[in-house]
Amino acid sequence: MKFSLTWKSLLIILLAVATACPPVCFATDNPAEISDIRLDKSGKELRVSFELSNCFNSEMEEAILDGVPTTFRILVSVEKPAVMLNTTIADLTLLHTIRYNRLNNEFQVNLPEVPQECFVTKSFSEAKRWMSRVGKVPVIPTCWLSKDQAYYLNVKAELSKVELPLIFRYILFWASLWDFETGWYTVEFLY
Repeated sequence: MKFSLTWKSLLIILLAVATACPPVCFATDNPAEISDIRLDKSGKELRVSFELSNCFNSEMEEAILDGVPTTFRILVSVEKPAVMLNTTIADLTLLHTIRYNRLNNEFQVNLPEVPQECFVTKSFSEAKRWMSRVGKVPVIPTCWLSKDQAYYLNVKAELSKVELPLIFRYILFWASLWDFETGWYTVEFLY
């Protein structure tokens, strides 16, 4: 009986300490942003390129180096403006995933822009650069677009939720570990 009482006391103390620190302690100082949005309307498809900035913080980097796979979910849509409600004519979700292989001391990055290839490097900064860039992704066939018509391209990025080990889900049930989410970035363009 004495052992179970000590175990319960330890768990209560641990929960008290964990809840004393507000979830804000995991927030990033600089919010993640999308920058340098470029459109290419010249081919058979509308293509978009952009970069994510401030999307890594020290807690996230530490978790990646501990072997936690991390996925950025990037949402891209094209809307046709209307009087009442805009009409969405294209939706695209990109998943950029990074994994650290501790045995080989290398980072593996999967990008949907190049689905047949897994990028591998020993440089963490190069892997982070691959994760934060989206280059010339086809969004919609240009034959779906009308000449001299205005459209909106919307882009948003977020960190996919991290699956914690079962014991931590109970202890840190309120914590969203190093979550980030950008706002929607909109570019109006004329086709």
